[in-house]
Amino acid sequence: MRQEQLPVGPSAPMLFQTARMVRNPLSYLEQCRREFGDIFTLRIALGTMVHLTTPANIKVLFTGEPENLLAGEANYNLFGAISGRGTVFTMDGEAHLHRRRLLSPPFRGERMLQYTELMRDITEQVIATWPVHRPFALHPYMQQITLRVILAAVFGLEVGPQADGLSHLLAMLANVGTSSPLLLMPMLQWDLGRYSPWGRIVHLLKKTHTALDLEIGRRRGLNQESGSREDILSLLLEIKDEEEHPLTDQELRDELIVMLLAGHETTGTTLAWVFERILSEPDVLEKIRVELAAVVGNERLDRQNIARLEFLEATIKEAMRVRPIMPQAGVRKLAAPFEIAGYKLPAGTLVANTPHLLHRNPDLYPEPDRFLPERFLRRNVNPYEWTPFGGGVRRCLGMAFALHEIKVVLATVFTKIRLRLADSPVKVGRRGFFIAPADGTRVVVVGI
Repeated sequence: MRQEQLPVGPSAPMLFQTARMVRNPLSYLEQCRREFGDIFTLRIALGTMVHLTTPANIKVLFTGEPENLLAGEANYNLFGAISGRGTVFTMDGEAHLHRRRLLSPPFRGERMLQYTELMRDITEQVIATWPVHRPFALHPYMQQITLRVILAAVFGLEVGPQADGLSHLLAMLANVGTSSPLLLMPMLQWDLGRYSPWGRIVHLLKKTHTALDLEIGRRRGLNQESGSREDILSLLLEIKDEEEHPLTDQELRDELIVMLLAGHETTGTTLAWVFERILSEPDVLEKIRVELAAVVGNERLDRQNIARLEFLEATIKEAMRVRPIMPQAGVRKLAAPFEIAGYKLPAGTLVANTPHLLHRNPDLYPEPDRFLPERFLRRNVNPYEWTPFGGGVRRCLGMAFALHEIKVVLATVFTKIRLRLADSPVKVGRRGFFIAPADGTRVVVVGI
């Protein structure tokens, strides 16, 4: 065991390191790996964070004892002001595992596949509003699609005043909440009135809480009168905690906030990047069109033919390898000292999987800067080599749902219209905690 408790890292002051991570995290992470190797420490406003970049170390992180590797605590430190304490996202230990088991069914298997046609129909409706032969940003439309899908999945709400009201509030909350990564730092979360940055989030959050409380109350009455329904809120109303108590309205509301924001913001941003990658690679786009013609042809996209689009699925995974949207994914906070890679990390340290660096390891991915979907046709995905959704018992609950939705949206768009990039190359920007296209992936519809 080395004498040092922490791996080496930059000696710059915490505020300087924080500023570098806010302004251009990817280049700073790349610089740190060049200077300090495969494991290094950053001291940023969120805490002392050790960054892991190799499958061996990431496996140690993802398979370690959950009682010591507190993902819920780390998530609460980052997002607790919005998500609350009592959610699957911010719980740890047995409480997390119990809640996760209860919430998993709608996000996988046949329950997930039943949303295929809904995803397709919503995408077709949004496509119909796009201008032709005029540049526009794709990212806001992707968020519109994913927000409508998650509202329908969670509430059974597709159209009507309830859906419109919640959609408007959630879109505003997401836009304000991701306006700057600085807003994630507790030291800057000052409520100075509704026109201050954090004050506006607090104001929108209160309005969203009120709308969700009304919907929860309305649904409790409906379920008692007409029995259970198939949407996720109905499932939440029926589940019990470890002591066989139903979830309180506040627990329900906090779970819904996490699902609704995470379920559309991350998927919408990922879609913007996947389109950017595909439209930058004419050969890849042509292979997708050939596969769609062979598998879907003149039929409508459905849950049977979508499953046979293997090259499209490989393309999505390759795009997420090249463009993971989170600088750190699957962060854990240490409850006790933890040994990894010859270091003994002290309690309280944050430890992070770093997808951007892991996914560019030439030993794992030869010619890592090339966009080659065939990589994922020839290999099973190793959970410690491809980590955009985190991993271990804390892997994103909605991973399968998100991948399926991305696939449906792409297949629907490419069977309906022809697109090209309006600007190339697309610049990398920040959207709160996420890495997003700086211009929203501007495209032009060139054919229908």
